[in-house]
Amino acid sequence: MIRNFAHVIICLLLFTSTSFASAENPLTDEQVSRFVASLDGFSEFRDAMKDDEKIKNMEIDTRPKAGEKFQPYTRAVSELKEKYPNEHQKLSNIVKPHGFSATQWGNVADRVIIAYLAIKLSEEDPDTMAMLDGMDKSMLEMMPPEMRSQVEASFAMMETVKNAPEADKDVVRKKKAELDNYFDEEQAKH
Repeated sequence: MIRNFAHVIICLLLFTSTSFASAENPLTDEQVSRFVASLDGFSEFRDAMKDDEKIKNMEIDTRPKAGEKFQPYTRAVSELKEKYPNEHQKLSNIVKPHGFSATQWGNVADRVIIAYLAIKLSEEDPDTMAMLDGMDKSMLEMMPPEMRSQVEASFAMMETVKNAPEADKDVVRKKKAELDNYFDEEQAKH
């Protein structure tokens, strides 16, 4: 179970994009459906980026730092725009038929994936959140700096997942089977 959850995290960090402010409107069924429909095109795009070695630079830049929210797709879209404008345009062309700008797609992608991770974690490994909440964060001070930044990024990610809005989880739950299939196929490819 933890292995499956870890795989989802690894998939996210391969192409690693919403503010989760309470004033934000919940995801809609339509947004989630359009996002799910965009995943095949996105996967082809991401795989081409991996082949070009460009994705390696982005993996590091899209991980959260201490005090930041986990927003892998929003960050990746921003990185694309800044570092690889041609690829940003390609992504825009991929998601436009699904009714998104690249920025909108990154925002919705983050929210869908965060809600999905929260659902998966609660179903497959409900004790993980309790364990993370119980960890003494002062132990971070004793870690080497490079290890500390990785652990802080994990804490930031888990905090965001833990705080996924219930309304978003309710909508994403309706597409969970499709998302499960997508991630299973992604796992089989890698």
